[in-house]
Amino acid sequence: MLLLALLLTSSAAGMGWALANSRFHLSIILLALVLILFLMLFRRLTKTSREILFFFKALKNDDSSISYSASRSSKLIDELSGYLNELNRNFREMKVDQELREQYFMRILENLSGGLLVLAKTGHVSHINQQALDLFELPRLTHFNALKEVDQKLYGLIEGMKPGTKSKFSLQAKESRIKKELGLQCTGINLRGEDLRIITLQDLSVEMEQKEIDDWIRLIRVMSHEIMNSLAPITSISTTLKELWDEEAMKEPDPGPKINQTLRGLEAISEQSEGLTSFFESYRVLSRIPDPVKKKFPVCSMFEKLETLVIHNEENSGIRFSFQCSDPSMELMADEQMITQVMLNLVKNAAQALEGAVDPLIEISAIRSETETLLTVKDNGPGIPEEIADEIFLPFFTTREKGTGVGLSYSRQVMNLNGGSIDFESRKGHTSFRLSFRD
Repeated sequence: MLLLALLLTSSAAGMGWALANSRFHLSIILLALVLILFLMLFRRLTKTSREILFFFKALKNDDSSISYSASRSSKLIDELSGYLNELNRNFREMKVDQELREQYFMRILENLSGGLLVLAKTGHVSHINQQALDLFELPRLTHFNALKEVDQKLYGLIEGMKPGTKSKFSLQAKESRIKKELGLQCTGINLRGEDLRIITLQDLSVEMEQKEIDDWIRLIRVMSHEIMNSLAPITSISTTLKELWDEEAMKEPDPGPKINQTLRGLEAISEQSEGLTSFFESYRVLSRIPDPVKKKFPVCSMFEKLETLVIHNEENSGIRFSFQCSDPSMELMADEQMITQVMLNLVKNAAQALEGAVDPLIEISAIRSETETLLTVKDNGPGIPEEIADEIFLPFFTTREKGTGVGLSYSRQVMNLNGGSIDFESRKGHTSFRLSFRD
């Protein structure tokens, strides 16, 4: 290109000299040469400009596959091609880096402990993570209006939230009928000229459940301490008095009604004291649960042990059992003995609920999904009455005449210690308790 420019300049100068010296034939020849050189230079410049324009258009369309080779016809063009190739490599590295960053932040958003919902003014959902979908029990959510199907009041609450505001909402799941206390917070952001609202959703039920467990443990410890301290001397004194009166009764051939009544009264006091002591000892178990020894164990192997324990229990005679473990390689990171005890408690409760039922059936299953492992105990009994459904996990609560109300409270605490949760759904002919272990 530099050579063409020099030749063009020289030809133009020669043409000027020829015209000045009246050498018209030479000037015509030089004019033709000037035109030819000008056209060649114009074509070369146009080609270079088109290549540069094509390069930037390709960058605009995210195409970084273009590469320029050295032509060796011009040092300037070769140098320009080298810079374009370097710029293209930098752009390609920036694009890869941006994609990696997007994947990085997407992975963070997907692994948040709470739900995240990003809404545009049009109602379109720019982003929603899996935790939010799980809270709404939806497979996907592309437009905000679809939230009306979940809960009309929740839809109205989120629609009216302004950036910087917080709120709470009690959401009842349609399928499981489980109530969840949600904490909501709204933040505003302007992204490329578009106003977006970021809604964070936190399931407060887990924190509330843990606080409730801690409160019950403290209450049980205080009650056990105070009542056991009060019962100990009563039991000791009544036992001592009974022994003394027994000695007096043995001295008399006919003790008489007063001595007999006294002995019966002291015996009743002693029995009641021992009964109360045994009663509160059962609740002290809840406040002395050891820390779990977590390690990986095969779920199907645990099911085999559980099946042996359940089927050979005489109390379960007449009940059909079904054990289903979907994946032999399924594993859990938890305390196997504790989880086995929880499963046994649930099977025992199910068996008691099936007393008098026609064709009683208990189904025990294990299912693995992308986000969690579910262990389920299901029965075809009469179901849990709705009026007591909110109380079954409370310590001391039982519907059995000789029940202690410890089983489900213990199970919930064990699941909490092992990083899982327990819930249930119940209707006539179908009651299932689920142990959920999230990844």
